[in-house]
Amino acid sequence: MKKNIIAIFIVLASVVSCNLDKYPYSEVAADEYVKDAKTVNNLVIGAYNGLYDVLYNEWAMTELRTDNVRMRVNNSTAQDTKLIEELDQLVAGDANAWIQNYWDKCYMVVNRANSVLASLNVVDDPTLKAQYEGEARVLRAWMYFNLVRLWGPVFIVKTKTGAEEARHMQRAPSEDVWAFIEEDLTAVTDGKLLPVKMADEDLGRIDLIAAKAMLAKVYMTAYKPGDTKYSAASDLLSEVLAACGNPATGADLVPYADIFDTSKEMNAEIILAVRYRSGKLGIGSPFTTLYAPINNAGNVAVGAPKHYNYPSDNIISAFNANPGDKRKDVCLKESYYNKTTGATVDGSGGRYCNKFIDPAMVSEWDAENDFPIIRLADVMLLKAEALNELGGPTAEALTLLNAVRQRAGIPDYTAEEVGSIYAFRQAVREERRLELAFENQHFFDLLRWGTLVSTINDYLASEPFYGNYNYTVNPIEQWQTMLPIPVSVLNINKTVAQNPGY
Repeated sequence: MKKNIIAIFIVLASVVSCNLDKYPYSEVAADEYVKDAKTVNNLVIGAYNGLYDVLYNEWAMTELRTDNVRMRVNNSTAQDTKLIEELDQLVAGDANAWIQNYWDKCYMVVNRANSVLASLNVVDDPTLKAQYEGEARVLRAWMYFNLVRLWGPVFIVKTKTGAEEARHMQRAPSEDVWAFIEEDLTAVTDGKLLPVKMADEDLGRIDLIAAKAMLAKVYMTAYKPGDTKYSAASDLLSEVLAACGNPATGADLVPYADIFDTSKEMNAEIILAVRYRSGKLGIGSPFTTLYAPINNAGNVAVGAPKHYNYPSDNIISAFNANPGDKRKDVCLKESYYNKTTGATVDGSGGRYCNKFIDPAMVSEWDAENDFPIIRLADVMLLKAEALNELGGPTAEALTLLNAVRQRAGIPDYTAEEVGSIYAFRQAVREERRLELAFENQHFFDLLRWGTLVSTINDYLASEPFYGNYNYTVNPIEQWQTMLPIPVSVLNINKTVAQNPGY
């Protein structure tokens, strides 16, 4: 797909994208453009391409609002720094430009997916028609999965919608949004609309395995263990693991560093990823520029990096609690070597998120790194969690948990150490945090576990950084876990309700 997407997107950029980027409606591509399966495929690729804009700010909606990541400096008056500060302390208001941008880009992908679904009648091949429908439905469900977790009630846009209609839309209750997500995903999984696995030339496009994994995540987020759909999540995860070879030990898994190696992309660990390609093609990854240390003089990354997604003392301590954990060095660095001065830069200037740094990047904003959305270890730990929540720690659950630890180079848990539901639950939660650090998963995990407020308040009170502001950083309340509806949306329709507290 990396090769195929380039030429297709260049065409799309000039033909349709200017008509697909409106919120909350879309003046979609002219009917005369959508003639056959090839042009519908172009629309599908255009929907995938919208994910680049979604991911650009997603770290700030997720990782930054957890105990994994914080500001690099405090008391700054720079505009972007103030936006980050608001999100970091969970006090962002409805005029925060980054929140606005993330909202807009999620709906952009929704609208592009809707354009695909509205154009399927021109596709004669039933297999291709099913595939395009499946991809569009999963992309749409994925965006709503993020929207409902971050905002609660949101606008459900199922079809091409005109501007006048959009001005009178109202937010749908959260339960309706969850039902809509399930409707899309079950249509794909039950109807087997997608190939079980994509051909090599289409790696990166959503397949049936990825759809099942996403549906399992939805079920484990929306339902409690006593619900039949929570049990259904466990069954779906078993199907995904079987398709991935049922790994039982760390030796069955791709080495941790290799997962993120730009020369080994789409390896066996990756179930779903957003694919990037460097080379000044307009589809390079921005994360090296966003995350690398500021003023590093080209020793970590070229250009003028932003030094965002700054690892907290708390996450460093969590890694250090497992001496020898191979994941720490992949995830973050506490220093770098300046070849010009011959000195090691450490302290606040040397620490950075390393997971998505491309040392071979030659132009800023143009790195090679793909961004994983669902990984095999993610599924393994979800399965271990589900088994424990449904019936206590089992041998299978312990095997899955320990396989992830074995790859990390840290000791197995014994059955005695995690012999209770509570002890096993805590072990899985700690493992998910370290295994998936900086992959935009931790916020959503804390949210579904119901521990976000307590975790953030403990963190704000214990991280020394927050005591050095020229004002008091206050504990958060439950309402602050939801983002505010952007002010631009409220200006379009004055009757739209804002989230409580804003």
